[in-house]
Amino acid sequence: MNFIRGSLLVFVSVLLFTSFFLLGTFATLNNSLEYEIVKPQINSLIKDIVETEVNRTVIDEQVKILQTHCQNNTEYVFDDAETNHTFSIPCGTIAQGTDSIINEEVNSLTDGYYHKKYSCKFWKCIKESPLVLISQHANDYWKYKYYTFLLISILLAALLFLLVEKKNNFPIIVGILLSVSFIPVALLDSIGRAIIKIVLSGAGLALENLRNINLNAVVAIFFSKANSVFLTGFIIGLVLIAIGIFLKLLKIGFKIEHWFEKKGKEE
Repeated sequence: MNFIRGSLLVFVSVLLFTSFFLLGTFATLNNSLEYEIVKPQINSLIKDIVETEVNRTVIDEQVKILQTHCQNNTEYVFDDAETNHTFSIPCGTIAQGTDSIINEEVNSLTDGYYHKKYSCKFWKCIKESPLVLISQHANDYWKYKYYTFLLISILLAALLFLLVEKKNNFPIIVGILLSVSFIPVALLDSIGRAIIKIVLSGAGLALENLRNINLNAVVAIFFSKANSVFLTGFIIGLVLIAIGIFLKLLKIGFKIEHWFEKKGKEE
C-alpha cells in the first residue's frame, strides 16, 4: 500500500511540476502580449524596418505630394497592398512632417494588426497569417491556456495533498515544485530566438527574408514579462516552503511543550 501511495505521489509530483512550468510559460505569453505592453515594442520594430528598408529621400518627396493633397482635404486615405491595411492620415499630422506621418502610419498598422478579427483557430491562423502571433486573438488564446493550467495545477495540488502522509510537508513539496519549475521560465527569452525561428519556418516564411529584422526585438515581444512571471512564481514557492517549515517548527514546539507538561505531572 505504501509503495502504491509513494509511486502515485511521485507521479502526481511530476505532473504538477510540468503543469507549473506550462502555467508560467502561458502566463508569460499572456502578460507579454497585453496591448499596452506589446504596442510600443511592435512600433519600435516596425520603425526599425522602415528606416532600414525605405529611402528617406523618397518619403520626403511623397510628403510634399500629401501636403498638396491636404490643401483641399482633411485627411489622406490609401490602401497598401503590401501590408493589406487601409491608412487614414489626418492632414494635421501631414503638416507636421515626415516623422509624424511615419509615427501615425506605424500606430495605425500596429492597431490594425493587433485588433484584427480572426475566424480560424489559433494554430491554423498562424499558417495563414503569422501576424496573428501579435494579435488580441493570440493574447486570448494564451490567456485561456493559462487559466486551464491554473485549474489543472490546483486539482493536482489537491490530489497531492491527499497523497502526502505528513500534511505539514505539503506546502514544502508544492513550494519546491513551484520554485524549481519556474526557473526555466526566466530563460524563455534566451531560448525564444530558436522558438521564433521554428514557428516562422513552420509558417512558411523564408528566414533569409528576415535578415533586416532584429530577432532580439521579436523575442522580446513574446517574452518581455518572463522575469516578472518567474519572480512571482519563485517567491510564492519560497513563501510556501517557509509556511511548511513554520508548521514543522510549530509542531515541534507543541511536542516540546507537551513533553514538559508530562514531565511536570510525573514529578
